[in-house]
Amino acid sequence: MNVVNPEAIGLFGLIVTVWVFGLEQLGFGLDEETDHAKLGRNLAHVAFYFGGLTQLFTAACMYLFDMGLPPEIRIYLGTIFATYGMFWIVVAKHFYNPGDKKIYAHLFLGIFFITAIFSYKAILLGKIWPLATVLLLINLLTILLPFAWYKQNAFITKICGATNVAIGLCAIPLLLKALGV
Repeated sequence: MNVVNPEAIGLFGLIVTVWVFGLEQLGFGLDEETDHAKLGRNLAHVAFYFGGLTQLFTAACMYLFDMGLPPEIRIYLGTIFATYGMFWIVVAKHFYNPGDKKIYAHLFLGIFFITAIFSYKAILLGKIWPLATVLLLINLLTILLPFAWYKQNAFITKICGATNVAIGLCAIPLLLKALGV
């Protein structure tokens, strides 16, 4: 039986999205002439297509198709991809049409708790590197983001940017494994 691993496309989408957001938060390519409205729309496109749709596609494949993994692992990984796919779609919607930042802070808090459960399960499975590491970095990010959004704190925004880049770097071994490299 030929088995295709859909994790690769979801991880690719995650890595691209967190790197684009991370570099933006670190200020790369931005200057006083940056059109922030256009920048927000572009970030929304990346979040929606790369972060959202790719991870939801991966989740659907993991739920629906036998990939040679035990069902409980497929459900666990599929739920992780679905959670972050939906998260990125909400982030995209925020950039298309900003809403109440308080609600997004509540979303980040919810994602923090869910990610803590995902992290705990990864540790129980002995997947500390790289899976639990990526999840713990996502936990750090979800705690920091509301502080960067509410007060426009440049220092915390830079930490968020560095954390996003670190998430992408730590996810590379997962992508390589999914690609069979």
